[in-house]
Amino acid sequence: MNRKSLLVWHRRIALALAPLFLLQAVTGLFLLIPPPALAITSGPALPPSALVAGAMRAAPGFRAFRLDYSPDAPVVARMTNAAGERVFVAIDPATGHVLDSGSLWHDPWRIAQEWHNSLFSGVIGSTLVALEAIALLALAISGIIFWWPGKGRLRQGLSIPARAPKRLKLRLWHRSTGVAASALLAMMAVTGLLLVWPLIVPPAAGPFLGDPARTDPAPMLDVAYARAALPGQSLSDIRLAPSGHATFHFAARTGNHWYLDTVTIEPDGRPRITRGTDAPELWMRLLPLHTGDALGIFGQILIALVGGALLFLTISGVIAWNRARKGKSK
Repeated sequence: MNRKSLLVWHRRIALALAPLFLLQAVTGLFLLIPPPALAITSGPALPPSALVAGAMRAAPGFRAFRLDYSPDAPVVARMTNAAGERVFVAIDPATGHVLDSGSLWHDPWRIAQEWHNSLFSGVIGSTLVALEAIALLALAISGIIFWWPGKGRLRQGLSIPARAPKRLKLRLWHRSTGVAASALLAMMAVTGLLLVWPLIVPPAAGPFLGDPARTDPAPMLDVAYARAALPGQSLSDIRLAPSGHATFHFAARTGNHWYLDTVTIEPDGRPRITRGTDAPELWMRLLPLHTGDALGIFGQILIALVGGALLFLTISGVIAWNRARKGKSK
C-alpha cells in the first residue's frame, strides 16, 4: 500500500469511528476522577447476610448477586430481578442502613463505566469496543508509517513552524500530537482489547454447588464467609449464585491492589484458595496499565494526557477533514 492509500484509509477509519473515539476518551477521562464518598459509621461490619437482607428490603423483588466492599466506604449490593433489571444499593456496613439506591442511570460513574465497556449494548457493544480498539491500534501504526521522515529528520518531522498558515497549523498539531502519543495510544488499544475480550467470550461457568432451587443465598452466606475468611486480608467482593454458592475475593498480599485471592467452599465445607499471585487473571495484570495505577499518580496523569490527546486528535482530525472538503468544493 502506498502512502496516499494509507492516508485515505487512515482518514476513513478515523472519521467512521470519530463519535466512538470521542465518547471513549470522555468517559475514560471521567473515570479517572474519584466518585464522591458517602459517610459511613465506624465499627465492625455486619455479617454479609444482614447486608443482603437490608438490600433486599430496599429493593423488593430483587435478588443480590454481588456485594462490593471498599475500604472506608459503603458496601454496594448489586441486585437483579426476574426481568433482568438491575439496581445498586449502598449500605452502611456497620449498621446495615441503606445510604443510597438506584439503577445504572442513578450514578454518573456507573454510566461512564458501562459505556466504556459495552456502549450500553451488552455483548454487541463490547464487540464494537473491541473493534474500536483494533481501529485505534491501526490508526496509531498507520499514522507513524505515514509520518516517518527518516532517522536523521525526526525533530524536523515534529516541528510546527510559527509562520505556518492557520489551516496548516491544525494539521501539524494533529500530526505531532499523534506521533507523540502513538505508543501510549497503542498500549491503551491493546490493553483495552484484552480487557473487553472476556465480556465478548465469557469463560465457562463452573458447576453450581448446593441446592439449585434456593433463591435466597443469605441463610448459607455467614457460614461460608466464616470458613472463607483470610486473616489479615480485606474482603473485596462476594459473588452470589442462585444456588446459594458464594465466591469470595480478598485483597492479595502484594503491591498490586488489583490482585485478588479467590476462596470458594467445597461441597465438604472446606475452603479452596486460589492465590492471585500464583495464577493472576489477565485483567489483574492489564488493568493497572490501562488505568495508569501501575505508576501511581504519575501513571494516572499520563493516562489523562493520553485521553486528552485522543480527544484532541478526534476533534482536530474531523475539523481538518471538513476544511479540506470545503476547500475542494470551492
